[in-house]
Amino acid sequence: MFFRFLWTLVWLLLWLVVVLLGPATLLLFGGRLASDLMATLGFGWLAFACLSLLVVLEVVLQRVWFFPGSGVPVSEDELRGRLLAVNNQAVPVRVGERRRKLTVGWRYDEVPWCELFSRRNLSNLYELRLRLDPLTRTVTLMDRRRSVQFLFCPEGVKTGWPRVVLPFLWLRLGRLGSVEQYAVTEPYLYDFHPREIKAPVMGTILASGWDVRFSLF
Repeated sequence: MFFRFLWTLVWLLLWLVVVLLGPATLLLFGGRLASDLMATLGFGWLAFACLSLLVVLEVVLQRVWFFPGSGVPVSEDELRGRLLAVNNQAVPVRVGERRRKLTVGWRYDEVPWCELFSRRNLSNLYELRLRLDPLTRTVTLMDRRRSVQFLFCPEGVKTGWPRVVLPFLWLRLGRLGSVEQYAVTEPYLYDFHPREIKAPVMGTILASGWDVRFSLF
């Protein structure tokens, strides 16, 4: 995991060097250009820097943060079944399915979990979206967060739109676990941290023989 962080840092430093070349060039030759042209070039370079950062982050996540599965890959239906089996357990985690995509999140709007979340004064919720590719036996994980307000439970729970966030990366490959651990963890032991959702899901996927990669979109 250390080398993944190191390679990520190298990529970001290279991007920073390239981005800084633009302002340096404008400062060097700025005296020969009109002020309105300078402003246009400056805003254009700023837009390029923002867009290129998204591209660099996506490339790094796709290439550096890739994890091969172990063992013989199970079928897509079998993998879906293992993940969706979480919904049959009395746990604060649920797995939704929509348009062949899966979303793993907290049962914030169900009794008694809603009251538990409300007592913790949580202001945002973590979600993990899964895109399965049966051809390559790869699952792409995308992190999302949404704001939440617990006015009264469970009908008075208000949530915002999910927003794109940087993936949670602080995971220990040797201690990922599996979704079965949800059922053996007492409710009061949950910290409602992204790791408590992402690690078991990722561990289950890898143990099923499927590869895992991270992505922003």
